[in-house]
Amino acid sequence: MWSLGPAVVAGAVAGVVAALVAGTVVGVVAAVVVALAGWSGLVAAIWRRSDGFVLRAIGARPAEPGELPRVENLVDGLCATMGLARPDLAVVHAERPNAMSVGRVPGAATLVVTDAVEASLSVVELEGLLAHELVHIKRRDTALAAVVVATAAPRAALGLADADAVHRAVGGDREYRADQRAAAVVRYPPGLGSVLTAAADAPAVPWPPGAGRTAALTRWLWLDPVLPDRDPTGQLDLPVVRAAALAEW
Repeated sequence: MWSLGPAVVAGAVAGVVAALVAGTVVGVVAAVVVALAGWSGLVAAIWRRSDGFVLRAIGARPAEPGELPRVENLVDGLCATMGLARPDLAVVHAERPNAMSVGRVPGAATLVVTDAVEASLSVVELEGLLAHELVHIKRRDTALAAVVVATAAPRAALGLADADAVHRAVGGDREYRADQRAAAVVRYPPGLGSVLTAAADAPAVPWPPGAGRTAALTRWLWLDPVLPDRDPTGQLDLPVVRAAALAEW
């Protein structure tokens, strides 16, 4: 793994020095201890920085107070209902209404929306979209997602990882499950289904926002992954499948 490199090198150096001073067995023990310490340090660094890494990759910026009045109002109401601390709001420029979220813990999360959501969605559609993302935050799905993207980025630069690999790592039914829980929170469950139906019927466009392979890794973290037509068999997270499931509410 790419991220083992510094830890392994540090461990090897410590092991050689200890072996020369105190013998082979002590050297091996020293190598393992230092390598594990270095590995834990790398894990901690990735954990702390993963959220910001993802937000920068997709070109998100903090929302200005009053910039998203409907979003702010609905988020406040939903957070009160769900017993959740209000997340920070961030905006990405895109003509397609969409949203995603990141956050190591529910009390320090960021909900990202495209600037199209305010004008493009009805109140019930917007409520469903936001509830879906708040479910991710409450369930702590967001912590795993950001870390997976951050750790996959170097492999993606070498062509060894892609968005589908990230999707497998975070769970192939992650979005489907969030839909079902969001539908139990909102006042009008078909609103989220309407968003997904529109997404399934809309033509695919270049997605996700943000330049580079790291941004591309986030495709399955968005409510709408914006994919070309795919066989829905076994694909629970495709919008067409999720919209059909929500139609049963």
